[in-house]
Amino acid sequence: MPQAAPVIAAIAGVAAVAGTAVSINQQKKASAAQARQQGLSARRSQRQAIREAQIRRAQSQVQAGAMGVTGGSGLAGGQASLSSQLGGSLGFAGQMSGLSQQISMAQSRAQTAGAIAGLGSQVFSAAGGFGAFSKPAQTDTTDLLKGING
Repeated sequence: MPQAAPVIAAIAGVAAVAGTAVSINQQKKASAAQARQQGLSARRSQRQAIREAQIRRAQSQVQAGAMGVTGGSGLAGGQASLSSQLGGSLGFAGQMSGLSQQISMAQSRAQTAGAIAGLGSQVFSAAGGFGAFSKPAQTDTTDLLKGING
């Protein structure tokens, strides 16, 4: 059974490397899908804000027409205010979308770094950990001479 231990360790090492590689790949795919989802959500919010502004503008025009006001600074000022509010809403939605994407990317990078660190830890442990530094290498002079004499 002692001869099987290195084989098992090698298989486990390969599985750890492969698992980490697949994990990193899937994290990248998930991050890209999340970014697409956030983009769609932001565009939907922007369309909704534009739609609501158009409805408010039309309602104000209908109300002004019903009151007999077809022009004037009051109506123009009210509609300008609606446009300003729309611009503010769209700007805020864009900023929030950008921040969400930055957060998602940072989380993805952190997960990738964690996976790489875990892999490094496994390799370090498999190589003997800190104990590998404290034991001086044992060399046999006959092996050295064989290498020189060919």
